[in-house]
Amino acid sequence: MFVPAVAARLAAQVAPRPFRTIDQVDPNVFIGGFLAASDPGEVRRRGITRIVKMFSDDTKYPGGYHRHPGVTYAVFPALDTPEYDIRGDAVEALRFIKEGVDANERVLVHCHAGISRSSTVVLLYLMIYQGLSLDEALERLTRIRPVVAPNKGFMRHLRATDVSLRRLRQGS
Repeated sequence: MFVPAVAARLAAQVAPRPFRTIDQVDPNVFIGGFLAASDPGEVRRRGITRIVKMFSDDTKYPGGYHRHPGVTYAVFPALDTPEYDIRGDAVEALRFIKEGVDANERVLVHCHAGISRSSTVVLLYLMIYQGLSLDEALERLTRIRPVVAPNKGFMRHLRATDVSLRRLRQGS
């Protein structure tokens, strides 16, 4: 007999570390994967009150997606493919994150593994709101979460944003 809650707990025990952890990027922004975001104890312990979920397909995981009471969600059906244009989702996700940070709320950004989609959004957050270049943001985020690896298409968008931000900051 298949018991979803038991299957989810077993998956969490055998999953690689990045899938099971929430890493703190700054005082109010966190990054993680599906399993960590579904852990009510971890979300509560971190004081997270907003969650950005960068996928919509919950069928891959036994037990489905756990929503926490008292947490506000923003869900974006982003695909982790180089062809997917993440820019529209990222703009809305950044708005949601900034709103939370401005209200001194703690925001978790996650996708399935906390490697590509969520890292793209967090890198954009660091670039736009903390004034870092793409290289600086990547260095900082990979120090915190070594598995960070936006796919090739997302990296193209990040590089283009980096160039645009540099031009804006230089006044040209």
